Amino acid sequence: MSSLVDRWKRIRGVRDAMLRSNLIELDVRIGSDRVAIRCPEMRDPKFESLVSSLDNATPVQKVPRGTAVNSPLAGTYYASLSPGADPFVCVGARVTEGDVIGLVEAMKVFNEVTSDQTGEVVAVLVESGDILSNGQAIIIVDTGKAQGGIPDASDIEGRLGG
Repeated sequence: MSSLVDRWKRIRGVRDAMLRSNLIELDVRIGSDRVAIRCPEMRDPKFESLVSSLDNATPVQKVPRGTAVNSPLAGTYYASLSPGADPFVCVGARVTEGDVIGLVEAMKVFNEVTSDQTGEVVAVLVESGDILSNGQAIIIVDTGKAQGGIPDASDIEGRLGG
């Protein structure tokens, strides 16, 4: 019977140590005995601060609808020919297929990046000096067509002669 009392004393000692250490969960083996204790009512202050910061977080900014024009290679992006010069494109500008939208420097060579879309620039996603990866979106172009291959009402009316 004394071994049962000793086990309970060990368990209480482990629980007390856990409470003093602000642990939420503890799993201990002593010889053939195993004690697993979980105290969900003990809250981790780090977790609490994370939850409160998430409650006060600003909403994620939505990317405008349109078609992305992507970088054909990795390198450093430049929005203009020289510092202080006007950028190749800005929000609201009209681009056509083949227009230069920026430069990407890779291995000391400046490569023109051209648009493969025609439409209005609705978002510029990168800034001069940003490091781009191959295939990274640079701008979003509203081509005037609905996304996902679904035509919008004006496309249907135009095809029907309406």
